[in-house]
Amino acid sequence: MNKSEVSEIEDLKLALEQESQYKKAIVSDALFCYEINLTKDIIEKDFFFYNEKGEYVSFLNYIGLKAPCKFTEFLKIWSNKILNDISRANLSDLDSICKKLISLYNNGTCEYVVNYWGEYRNGRLVFVNQTFIMVKHANGDIYALSIVKDYTQIKLMEENTYQKELERYAYYDPITKGYNYLKFKERLRRMMIPGSIICLDIHSFKLINTICGVEKGDEVIRRIWDAIYAIIDTENNDIAAHVNADHFIIYTPQTDETKIIQLLKNISLAVSIISGDLAVPQLMPYFGITKWDTDKLIESSYNEAIAAKHNAKKLTDKNYAFFNEQDTERLIIEKEMLDSFEDALAKKEFKVWFQPKFNPFSRNLIGAEALVRWIKKDGSVIPPNAFIPLFERSNIIRRLDEYIFRNVCAQQKEWLDAGKDIVPVSVNLSRASLHYKDIVKFYKRITNEVGIDKKFIPLEITESATADTLDIRNIMSEFISEGFLLHIDDFGSGYSSLSSLNVLQFETLKIDKSLVDYIGNFEGNRLLEHIISMAKDLGLHVTAEGVENENQAVFLKHVGVDSIQGFFFSRPIPLLEFEQILNTHKSTENQMEYYPVAKHISEFKRSFTRSSLYICIINLTQNRIIENAGIYNIKSEIGHETTNFREIVFEILDKLVLEESKEVYINNMDPKKLLEKLTGDEYTNIFSFKRYRNNKIVTMRAITHTFRVKNSDDIWLYLNITPID
Repeated sequence: MNKSEVSEIEDLKLALEQESQYKKAIVSDALFCYEINLTKDIIEKDFFFYNEKGEYVSFLNYIGLKAPCKFTEFLKIWSNKILNDISRANLSDLDSICKKLISLYNNGTCEYVVNYWGEYRNGRLVFVNQTFIMVKHANGDIYALSIVKDYTQIKLMEENTYQKELERYAYYDPITKGYNYLKFKERLRRMMIPGSIICLDIHSFKLINTICGVEKGDEVIRRIWDAIYAIIDTENNDIAAHVNADHFIIYTPQTDETKIIQLLKNISLAVSIISGDLAVPQLMPYFGITKWDTDKLIESSYNEAIAAKHNAKKLTDKNYAFFNEQDTERLIIEKEMLDSFEDALAKKEFKVWFQPKFNPFSRNLIGAEALVRWIKKDGSVIPPNAFIPLFERSNIIRRLDEYIFRNVCAQQKEWLDAGKDIVPVSVNLSRASLHYKDIVKFYKRITNEVGIDKKFIPLEITESATADTLDIRNIMSEFISEGFLLHIDDFGSGYSSLSSLNVLQFETLKIDKSLVDYIGNFEGNRLLEHIISMAKDLGLHVTAEGVENENQAVFLKHVGVDSIQGFFFSRPIPLLEFEQILNTHKSTENQMEYYPVAKHISEFKRSFTRSSLYICIINLTQNRIIENAGIYNIKSEIGHETTNFREIVFEILDKLVLEESKEVYINNMDPKKLLEKLTGDEYTNIFSFKRYRNNKIVTMRAITHTFRVKNSDDIWLYLNITPID
């Protein structure tokens, strides 16, 4: 070995030692680093890396270059050797990177990072993190220190974390943090062990959300999940999942009915305890059970368990039911309905019926809700509760929604062209339709094609859908921005709250029949009055659904409802019958003599606390009770029917009012005295008195509002009485 070669080796060792110290001090975890004169596009010094044999190797020699060399030339060779096709496409700007780095530095950025997948000669992929740190030397040239690091493990960890995050969203329920239905099916398919599938629901769970709020409802759902999970035997392959709302599903490899029943009893007991712990209405679970085998679709067994669960809901002696042959017959019928759906659409067997909406004051027609009836060619009728839930579960309800919407648009346009005075006809939009990507554009196109104003076809969206996902809320917002009017349907039956009404600009709130049925119950009255008052404060039109008797209609009118639908006014009717009502209805609402009186009372009442035992409207001039609402009927307390107001006042005075309160009672309730106190257009008085009620002494608060209305010589009295202790 000559002196020249020895000198080169010594220089190499010195360079390697310096490089090693440099890397340890600044870039200890780098694969290699090098310096570039960006101004002159030159790599001035050699740099080194460990090769596959663990030896120090000149990187420039490794790729066929020698220092000094052009940086851009180095990048071309480097990218061809290490970059795979995907990364090369993503790093197409490498050719101009010198200019880019200089530009960044001149704009105040001293650091630039690029990441890409590379490939070693041995085929191993490596995720490269390359950082350029720019500085200006004393000679005015801009230099960059390029630090190349192996981020493969970090990248894989990130991807693994991302994958786990995706899995968490895909497989885990956001409320319970436990399995969802998708994960349930995946686990069961993987195990492939025969057993039983159990569905669990809670009776009247909607009351918890309505009375206690959605947050409390979610807390209850979590506690139910905890109870189920604590009782099932996961070590012996039991699985549970939260499907949605108050619906849960359980799998157990057990098929012995006695042992399954004991499992259900244990769950029922654990769930019932939650009511006391969280101070919510009593939780009463009910179950549907079916057998599952490995050659059977999980969805089929799930449908069987749901069918059995519906049977259990009707039972009074137990809270569970096993799937049986009758359920099988029903599933066969359901399959036949699904199979004939397309044919029924083509043959126009789905008919639009109309549920009229009336003004509670004038009782004039002011709108309608479009309902669907399946009338087959042979005249047989399939009720909506038989096919609508089935179509929702089978994800074909969207087709039916569109069919009904298009038909109502066309019918409204036909009536308009014929010169009829039409009213808005609202159309139901199912939750499944809201998942359809271009639903807003599609419905807008229908209205444009038909040529009908959107105000004549409001869209009804169920309360539960408003609390679903951000995507659905965005779709509802898009409907509103396109000029559609939205009605929130079945309010009080689902999972939203009054606060959600502020989020979306609904035009109408529709109170569910389940709340209307509480009229006559003091707490139920208070809840309704609160909901209606809040809705009116938000500027919403309020419609009450399912009104079936006069007491409900009168009460709802007095608490400010704007429109009423239900069997008390009209059952759902076919097209021709509705057309007859449309032809005869009066578009003005001041036709009835009583309307100004009712309207005056409605406006007056908004200033007072409601929730009354007795609500009466009296024509004082005629000494006649016009309406009597509230929980109790005053006339029933005196034991006979009469509309003579003075007679009732004095009979209650004699039979029920305590001696100490007789004077204040008669001074404020005697019709003659009430007439004397009215010196202007209205007079309001509030007083208290004691009386017997249910054999107990109670203090009552009474509001008497005496008033006149325009175009009438009569004097009227609004009487509101409620207990205060």
